[in-house]
Amino acid sequence: MPVSNETLIRIAHASVMKDMLFSQSLDHWQRQNREDHSVQATPGRHDTTSFRGVPVIVIEGDCNEDLEADEGGLIHIFGNLNATIEVKGISEIIITGDLGPQAEIRADGICRIFIGGRFTGRLHSADSLKVWIESDFDGILKTGAPHTDIYVGGNFHGEILPVEKGALLGLTIVGFASQHSLNRIKDYNYTQFHASIGISDVAPGLYPQTEYYRRISNRNSYNRWCVRTKRQPVE
Repeated sequence: MPVSNETLIRIAHASVMKDMLFSQSLDHWQRQNREDHSVQATPGRHDTTSFRGVPVIVIEGDCNEDLEADEGGLIHIFGNLNATIEVKGISEIIITGDLGPQAEIRADGICRIFIGGRFTGRLHSADSLKVWIESDFDGILKTGAPHTDIYVGGNFHGEILPVEKGALLGLTIVGFASQHSLNRIKDYNYTQFHASIGISDVAPGLYPQTEYYRRISNRNSYNRWCVRTKRQPVE
């Protein structure tokens, strides 16, 4: 069936905020709504079609079986992810629910991911990655090169680290992130780590509190993040 208007609006908002990040999925759904040529997918299983030559995998319900997409394309999961997804090439993954604690995404190539709930599993990216997480980030994300951009609509209690050497990392957290967790990211010596933090356990301001934090480890590492509101973490 065509994607619901509520889901369409949520993903359209994320897409517009991130320079039309999920434009292929939006184009695909708009065509479905116009032409009513949608795929009737069985809950928990997947059906494969194509859109302008791009492979499309649609799952109506939770994804509990591992998937591989060697040609990239669009993967739409209208539920939670509780399995492993491996993608190559240029990929766009939509998960309207949670990425659960047993779930993992392994991306080899350019990948864009929308997670409509909590992220509590693992994400491993070898190349460029852009990910929008609407709720809390409690999982592990390993970044590749040259660039990773992460949006977290909730709180951050997870871990971000490079697969090999740190490259460019941009991070936006609407909710809480401790200063300790940000310093831990900084210590991985990303070439550049910039972040905007809604709430932390330090006073509002720019951090680290020097003109620039530079650490030599065969190269330079530049770090800067802003904190907008102070609040002690809730145990």
